[in-house]
Formats: sequence, structure tokens, C-alpha cells
Amino acid sequence: MPSKKPAPDMKPPVLEWIMGGLGLLLTLGVLAVMLHEAMGPGGPPVIEPSLQAVSGAPGHWRAEVEVRNTGHATAAAVEIEGVLGDETASATIDYVPAGGEETVTLGFQSDPRAGLQLHARGWTEP
Repeated sequence: MPSKKPAPDMKPPVLEWIMGGLGLLLTLGVLAVMLHEAMGPGGPPVIEPSLQAVSGAPGHWRAEVEVRNTGHATAAAVEIEGVLGDETASATIDYVPAGGEETVTLGFQSDPRAGLQLHARGWTEP
């Protein structure tokens, strides 16, 4: 009769426990971020245009306008309008992400440094 050898002690290696623990921590971290985003503050986009730079010459002025979204939602098809006396110029931005910014250029015949009024006329929420 063949003799039976005792089975070797099959404990999982330490590295296996470490990797399992890291996997658990990563999974819990991802779930925590997703819950935070889902339960966090919501609200509409808040679009704020501001004049950044002016260039050009008489009759051909360009106003660079920075458009910030300080809200918690993305805004798409953002319409920016600049009014300077009886002149009106407008531009449309494809999208401005929450907390993001984009730049548009508006053209005028008069120098826009004096009396330019900027407005966000509308947007859609994608």
C-alpha cells in the first residue's frame, strides 16, 4: 500500500491578501465618488460673460469675451450677445461644461471698451 503524505498547508500568500485589499479599496472609492456626485449639489448652469481683451482699429474692433459656467450643469448651444450703443453682435458656443470656460470673439464698428454690455441670451441642457 502506498503511504499517504500529509497535504501541504494551503494558506493564501500575503501578496494575494494585499491585492485583494487594494481592489476592495478602489471599488469602495469609486462607489463613494459616484454617490457624492449623485447626491451632491445640483442646479442649472450659471453663465457669466466678461470682456477680456479688445483689439483692432476704427471700424474693425474685436472683443474677446470669456464665458464661464459657475453652475453645476453643462450648458450647450450657449448664445452670447454684446450690445454697444445701437450695435449688436452675437456668437454661439457649442457647450460650456460645469465649472468650465470658453472664449468667443465679437465684432464691432466702435471701440467696445466703452459701454459694452454682455448677456447670455440662452442655452440648452444636454
